[in-house]
Amino acid sequence: MYTYIDLFSGPGGLCTGFKNAGFKPLIAVEMSDNTVQTYARNHDAEIYKIEDLINNRGNLEQVLNLQTTKTCLIHGDVRAVDNTIILEILEKKFNATTVDVVAGGPPCESFSNAGKRLIGDERDDLFENMLRIANCTDSKFIFFENVPGIFTKKNKDNEKVFEIILDEFEEAGYEVASKDRKVIQCLASEYGVPQNRERVFIIAINKKYGQNTYQYPEKTHGPGRKYEYLTTGEVLKYLPVLSSGEGQDIQNFTYNYEEDFKNNKISENLYNYMKFMSGEEGYFPEHLNYEETTKVITIHKAVNHRPKMVKRMECILQGEGMKKAAERLVLEGKESLVAEYFPNKLYAARNRRLKSNEPSFTVTSHCLDEMIHPISHRGLTPRETARLQSFPDWYFFEGEYVKFHGDPAQDKYEQCGDAIPVLLVKALADNLKIALDSIQLNSSN
Repeated sequence: MYTYIDLFSGPGGLCTGFKNAGFKPLIAVEMSDNTVQTYARNHDAEIYKIEDLINNRGNLEQVLNLQTTKTCLIHGDVRAVDNTIILEILEKKFNATTVDVVAGGPPCESFSNAGKRLIGDERDDLFENMLRIANCTDSKFIFFENVPGIFTKKNKDNEKVFEIILDEFEEAGYEVASKDRKVIQCLASEYGVPQNRERVFIIAINKKYGQNTYQYPEKTHGPGRKYEYLTTGEVLKYLPVLSSGEGQDIQNFTYNYEEDFKNNKISENLYNYMKFMSGEEGYFPEHLNYEETTKVITIHKAVNHRPKMVKRMECILQGEGMKKAAERLVLEGKESLVAEYFPNKLYAARNRRLKSNEPSFTVTSHCLDEMIHPISHRGLTPRETARLQSFPDWYFFEGEYVKFHGDPAQDKYEQCGDAIPVLLVKALADNLKIALDSIQLNSSN
């Protein structure tokens, strides 16, 4: 089994995709409290505070559980995780000195077009920790993920951040598989995710292993391809129907997609997706009980909206946000509805009702405020946002349902919105495994 280090690990979207491709994370690093708990719960990882590791550097056997080979999840800032700690953990816990891949998606707020994009933001340089750790572990590949806004972001010297990143990869001894923006910018819906989310993936090989033979995966979904796009209506279909304020943390649940497929009521496309959601196919954690897990649905609980908010949502049609809906209502002579139920300042990205017959727009950390269910007059539940991100239904998000957005201990919605879609990662990681197989074959000849 190929191994990797999971930096900026978040709640584990990348990890779930990599595990489905046959990889094992030896070390993961994450800062956010609730997010660490989410990762540990779903991936049976052991949590170690960075302070404890720093204070026991050189004698980590006093801190580490050496009786298991479970993932070592470091709770802290990646900048504080120096090379000596990484190497000591690898040696003492895993009897290793290297890993096959260093992977991660450094925080994207400073690159995102939706953010402030501050020039000289210190987060622009966080990717350098990936290069540092890749060098110290002599990893064969680096798997870097970020937002398309990285292409246009500039630093304080008016230099393009994307070009700087490519140059630093080169200087660190890693050759990228492609610099073509049309190749490295991937649309999640084209790989079986019911979401039009675009992300950039830079995949680089340690030059000591020769030329980069990594091939970006073939698109499988969309017009003229094997499958049509998966739609929001399809993937939310097999969940209990809820109104505002309804639902529970855990509720009994029975999947019935098998019967619908046998009776030709659903496509093979949706059938395959639901098998992945239910855990019937794909990676399923050994520490979870399959029989118990697949008889319930978790975190399918809707926010109890104020009556005024429910009335506003009733006015918004599929494909509309609050601004577009208000403009339509005014044209229809229904100004009184706008005055009564809409705020004075209208935001185009708020209260957008999803279209049943299309993939969703991008799930973000603000998804609770941004997304309205296609049919019900409410925001999405955490389980529904997880479905749009292609997290299996066994995946559980720890922490509060809703917290103040600036709170570093992220709530369930923020964690899910910040994650990388699982099936998109799996498609990329499947091909990364092929590239690693090729290296192993060449080295044995």
